[in-house]
Amino acid sequence: MLSVTLPAQYFFTGEVKDPHGDKLQNGYITVLSTHSSYRTGFFGEFGINSRKIEDSLTFSFEGYEPYTTGVSAKDFLQVTLKRKADTGDLKKNYLRSVFNGNISLPPPSGVSQGAYRHLLENPFIDQSASVSFPGTIDRGSYGMIKRFLDMGSTVPPDAVQIEEMLDYYNLYYEDPEKENVFHCSSDLLTCPWNRSHKLLCLNICARKVNIQKAPPGNFVFLMDASGSMDMPNKLPMVKSGIRLLIQNLRPVDTVSVIEFGGQVRARMVGIPGSEKARILKAMEELTPDGPTPGVEGVKMAYAVARRQFIPGGNNRIILVTDGDITESAVAEKELEDFIGQQSEGGITLSCVAVGMGGYTNSSLPELAKKGLGSLAYADNEPDAEKALAGQLGQNLFTVADSVIITTDFDSVLVKEYRLIGFDNKRVAAGDSVSGLGNCRIGSGHSLLALFELVPKKDSVEIENVAAVKISYRLPGQSSAKGMSYSCPNKLVPFERAGSNLKRSACIAMFGMKLRESGYLSQTSWMDLEKIAKKSFAGNDLIDKEYLTLISRAKTIYAHSKPKNE
Repeated sequence: MLSVTLPAQYFFTGEVKDPHGDKLQNGYITVLSTHSSYRTGFFGEFGINSRKIEDSLTFSFEGYEPYTTGVSAKDFLQVTLKRKADTGDLKKNYLRSVFNGNISLPPPSGVSQGAYRHLLENPFIDQSASVSFPGTIDRGSYGMIKRFLDMGSTVPPDAVQIEEMLDYYNLYYEDPEKENVFHCSSDLLTCPWNRSHKLLCLNICARKVNIQKAPPGNFVFLMDASGSMDMPNKLPMVKSGIRLLIQNLRPVDTVSVIEFGGQVRARMVGIPGSEKARILKAMEELTPDGPTPGVEGVKMAYAVARRQFIPGGNNRIILVTDGDITESAVAEKELEDFIGQQSEGGITLSCVAVGMGGYTNSSLPELAKKGLGSLAYADNEPDAEKALAGQLGQNLFTVADSVIITTDFDSVLVKEYRLIGFDNKRVAAGDSVSGLGNCRIGSGHSLLALFELVPKKDSVEIENVAAVKISYRLPGQSSAKGMSYSCPNKLVPFERAGSNLKRSACIAMFGMKLRESGYLSQTSWMDLEKIAKKSFAGNDLIDKEYLTLISRAKTIYAHSKPKNE
């Protein structure tokens, strides 16, 4: 279809949010004079060309009351949509609208589909091309996948980012040698979904900052689990961002988790930092629901902190919330006075405000001040990691800046290869790496990258299959540093690989299956489940959760549309 756009003289701009201040993505906007339809962007923003300096716009979003208002090209319009009466489908429809997939809500007539963002799966490329990718990633995709499947819904393909799934649980950490900033290792396996191919698993780990001389910590996490936290940039983001802190806990540290939402309760009290899996499980089990009984939560947190008090230690309550936790000015003043009194006993209160965009018209700055602690705003996972890890030590977060990993494959051994995940981040082959951004690596970070290789038939005994270079800068320094690593050409059958490597391959297959990848077209959900049951054979949180998700997905996708499986 050929469309002709007339020159526009004016531009309508603004943003759309809900009463709690959350930005509404992919909401519908109709221009009344032309009946043309548009959609809001990822942060609720919009920009519309117009031949008129003034017009009227109608805003609509699933689960919210429609709203019509005048607009002028001279002003930036801020729209707040009112929620309809809550329904069971509101959460599901909101999540669906964030991504473009076969389950997206149908757009009004005339809405351009070009506004959607599609991720393209990396293709096989010639071995002569180098591939570069960032040394750190977000991990939000795993939480989003879990939320869709928990709702009994198929997952939009663009919500599935395999590299984020692989690194969500930090399964692969190994300490760097001596004073090295990074540890690098690799394994070469037969590819479980294509036996004629090989799978290169590249593991890169950052060193842990030495905090052994820091005083032992008594950390009480006061977690807002109210209904308003059920947004991608709130509780799911916190669950991802808190992993860096948990990875760096020591046996002398203790952790307690208090939640307030549908109920106020202690999920765990005084658990040693060595029991990381148990702490992760408590965080993962937080489910947003109900009101915000913050005052009751604060009082319980202080009672637990006093019970676990460590003389001379870092006794700290960490309040994680998306806004005010009191309902009146009187209650707010009483809470501030209570916190001020408690701080005199050696217990500090820090606040991490999530999904608020630096919004300052709240009581959180004053609560942090009264609690003699810090206040941080977090609207994305790197911010959350920094804010939460900083509770252990201000120098903990960054061990390296501008981390870029480049891989070159041996021309005799490899015909073609593809990087699994990291889709659409950049063109995989050749040219510069300037578009990869400023990647910061925190203490104890690990990253696993998987490459599917097409081997050459006339391969000879060559020692290394690939060469890896890690480029980085030390914090506060401008000069670049580098580390090189050679990947041994030692093939191991998939069945004889270590448990973590088998898990990684299964996770990648799970992601490809959710994305309906053409590279996995010959593998059915039943095939995947059989391999997963052999690989996720333990009784820990990770194994149980992945087996549950794969089983649930198999059922959902079997009923979503006819399958030739």
